[in-house]
Amino acid sequence: MKRFDIDRRVGPIRLRAWFLVGNFGFNALALYGLSRLMVEGSGAGLLLVGVLGTLGCLGVLSQPNRPGPDGPDNA
Repeated sequence: MKRFDIDRRVGPIRLRAWFLVGNFGFNALALYGLSRLMVEGSGAGLLLVGVLGTLGCLGVLSQPNRPGPDGPDNA
């Protein structure tokens, strides 16, 4: 299975940083869904999307850094 390069630049920051931003957003969504579930009894969908998005981001972010052309310190 071919892995995609999460250390390449996409816009102003690397793809790895975009997944960190996405992880932050999914965490906030999960917490909001949990608060709606506890207060109003609805919000299970938001909680589910937040948790699944967080797990997806963590799965991608668990890939180790690839060494750069001059060694592992120049990634």
